[in-house]
Amino acid sequence: MTDAPVAGVVAGQVRITAATVPSGSAPGLVAVSAAALICIAAWTGRALTGAVGAGALTAAIVVPLVLVAVVAVAHRRFPATGGADAVWEFTVRTAEGAPVPVSLRTGAPRDSLRPRDPVRLVPARSGRRGAVRVVEVLATPEGPVLHRIVAGPTLSPVQRSGLLLAVLLLLATAATLLTA
Repeated sequence: MTDAPVAGVVAGQVRITAATVPSGSAPGLVAVSAAALICIAAWTGRALTGAVGAGALTAAIVVPLVLVAVVAVAHRRFPATGGADAVWEFTVRTAEGAPVPVSLRTGAPRDSLRPRDPVRLVPARSGRRGAVRVVEVLATPEGPVLHRIVAGPTLSPVQRSGLLLAVLLLLATAATLLTA
């Protein structure tokens, strides 16, 4: 699929399956844990040189551990898929007759898309074949948009937050090492 929207008709059935995430899949938790270890090691190194007092060292150990604990608890309390997401797979036949396989992760109502619906596909930014950001269901092949089916994020908010906290911890670690 190109970067330009592709118009066509839904050919065949729309297969909808529950979005599953492996139980061990927690990139945000892994990232914040690794960043916490690096941060604690950097502060411990500074403490061993005598550059940091006991109070600052305690804070530098407790804060990353608390951040890891918060992300771990959030990961356990909020499922990675948010509960409502599903993966939709279907084929769109373009006006030229070319089949375009489509994969979409969304929480939209199941009856939002049916066989023979005219659609316009807005590709996702990723280079993955068949990944779309939006499916616009049209009234006619060139007609107005009846409704839009928007793809959901592939990472849950908890995992994105974990990745952000990891970046912040690594920036704090870099500041610690650069000011030594």
